[in-house]
Amino acid sequence: MKNPFNLLLLCLVLLITGRSTAQTFTNYTTANGLPDNNVNGVAVDTNNVKWFGTQTGVARFNDANWTVFTTADGLIDNYINCIAVDKNNFIWAGTDMGISRYNGQQWQSFTTADGLINNTISCISTDGSGGVWIGTGSGLSHFDGILFTNYTVASGLPAEMISYLAIDGSNHVWIGTWIGGLAKFNGTIFTTFTTANSLPDNNITAIAIDPSGNKWIGTYFGISRFDNSDNYVATYTADSGLFNNFVKDLAIDSHSRLWAGIYADYLQEGAISLFNMTSWSSLTVTDGLVNTVVRRIAIDKNDHVWVATGNGVSDYFPGNYGISEVSAFPWAVYPNPAEDRLVIQNKSTNSHLFLFDTHGNKAFSAQLTSEINYLDVGSLNPGIYFMQVIETGKVYSSKIVIR
Repeated sequence: MKNPFNLLLLCLVLLITGRSTAQTFTNYTTANGLPDNNVNGVAVDTNNVKWFGTQTGVARFNDANWTVFTTADGLIDNYINCIAVDKNNFIWAGTDMGISRYNGQQWQSFTTADGLINNTISCISTDGSGGVWIGTGSGLSHFDGILFTNYTVASGLPAEMISYLAIDGSNHVWIGTWIGGLAKFNGTIFTTFTTANSLPDNNITAIAIDPSGNKWIGTYFGISRFDNSDNYVATYTADSGLFNNFVKDLAIDSHSRLWAGIYADYLQEGAISLFNMTSWSSLTVTDGLVNTVVRRIAIDKNDHVWVATGNGVSDYFPGNYGISEVSAFPWAVYPNPAEDRLVIQNKSTNSHLFLFDTHGNKAFSAQLTSEINYLDVGSLNPGIYFMQVIETGKVYSSKIVIR
């Protein structure tokens, strides 16, 4: 059992420092190690290392050190349009000269000479089978590790200028296009969704798919939501609370909340907006965002939101409470302090529980499926933890001591 004096000291430290879960921005520029402040893409690998595609190379950040890769290291070009991580933790960087893959030791590049449909790469996504899908200005390429297979309008695409790619839980490919709307490819057939299917616009700028199979589709006229059966549900715009309608990117965090990167070129206004399934909240440069020109966003394993902009990178940690109002914790939790087992007396049977340490790192998670839930927390280090339970978009928070 942990010394009671140490537990008391932990509590005193927490009281003195205040809410350690406060929302914070940490910004990075060339002064910190980025090769260029114009950042076009961001991806997070399986080790929670962040990768950035900039206009003068690829940057890797492991939360402590920066490493930069350029043509001198094997990249096909230094101007990176997009970046992604595949099932093998290989890094893919798309350029106007072709695409480069990093296997942890060296870069290998592919062009039309290898079977790629076009050398101008606009977007990349990877599937659960290890395949890589590559969007270009003249169609779609799939790379299975050996061969490229290419798709055009003649194959069933609604348009050949590909703007965004995402893969759902069934390994179906969702393809955003310019002018042609949205397409779903099940491996055999392309199904098209346009304004006739309630999309706000046929120019697709972003796609995110949540754990329930909902598809969130970003455009320059707001965001549309389709359910897990691909039926239209709703559209969200500035009138709904979105910062503005010009969506640049979308991402889902571990609580199934939607984050939107927003930037209206003609207004020079940008932000990140959070939808907690009930309401929208937004953060701008006034709140600490490094720049208004938001281009891409990604969520890391600790729910930090990484924002690629035209003048650096922002790391936003929303704290364990999020940026929206949190409801009081309604359930019995005992014992507190706990040792090996924690009991949650839960009024619902479809909730998710998370424990965060005082640094904001996620230490434990579980699905609450019974009215009384017995959780094994014996592997956790002694200390104070912040507990969240997410239920149908609502966030309930409390504190727990493990000894």
